[in-house]
Amino acid sequence: MIRYDINFKRLALMLLPTFLRRPVTAYLSYAIVAPIAHIHTKLVRLRNETVYHLEHNGQVCHLRAALNDALDLSQRRITVDDKESDSLLGTLIFTRDQCRQSFLPLREDGRLVINRRGFSGAKNIDFWVTIPEELMAVTDEKQLTAIVNTYKLASKRWVKNII
Repeated sequence: MIRYDINFKRLALMLLPTFLRRPVTAYLSYAIVAPIAHIHTKLVRLRNETVYHLEHNGQVCHLRAALNDALDLSQRRITVDDKESDSLLGTLIFTRDQCRQSFLPLREDGRLVINRRGFSGAKNIDFWVTIPEELMAVTDEKQLTAIVNTYKLASKRWVKNII
């Protein structure tokens, strides 16, 4: 980042000849370089975002970090679980009245009892994104979907689990 750390006001002042370094000419040179400094700030911000996107890939740890950085920076409660995880013994159901999918865990004896009215199972899910309900109330669902779709592999299917 040292290459991009430029103080344009100081540079403009240092490029003036010594006999022109008066307050009026200094302020005039500051006004001339202000648009360049603004464009430079936008360039550095774009570069930092691009480096962040390049450093994160489809791994579970990187996806979880990107989600928590964007949506839950302070408490970092969003988790990403694989299909084979022990914590995901159960099935995914879609409730028609709530118009959303949710996770239904297995009982102690290994049985899963579902009233067939209003529920349908979902299969072939590769991973789950678990997000707390209070966080989902303040988070835009489209933003969550965009972040996950940006970083996941193209062949992987995912589902949102609200707890």
